[in-house]
Amino acid sequence: MPHYSYTKTFTAGGSKDKPEELEMPCHWGILTDVTITFPAGCHGVCHVHIDESLHQIFPTNPEDDYALDDVTLPINDEYELLDATRKIYMRGYNTGVYDHRITVTFRVKMPERYTPLEEALFRLIKILERLIGVK
Repeated sequence: MPHYSYTKTFTAGGSKDKPEELEMPCHWGILTDVTITFPAGCHGVCHVHIDESLHQIFPTNPEDDYALDDVTLPINDEYELLDATRKIYMRGYNTGVYDHRITVTFRVKMPERYTPLEEALFRLIKILERLIGVK
């Protein structure tokens, strides 16, 4: 099961009206084992959420976000990604006076409805698509 890690520095003086974003490419499957790390010093001024395209995944309530301090937040939930997108986004803003660096880690697992042979074929197709430049 592939493991991904992405980090984004959110610039000081940001606002909710002009969020920054980090595109996090990944393969299709079930998003799981998500963590978001807020280092010491964030003091709740750096706000982030995880999206698939324009749909907010975490937190589930779209009117809210995560804004913590000195915490690695584990998200013990699963979400099946759309095959067409092959990426998720960390979006947010930082109202503080210092830049803040937020890290997201996650895994993407294959749905259980596939047999090991089907999973191997799926992975082979993805490799071949990358080799011939299909997006």
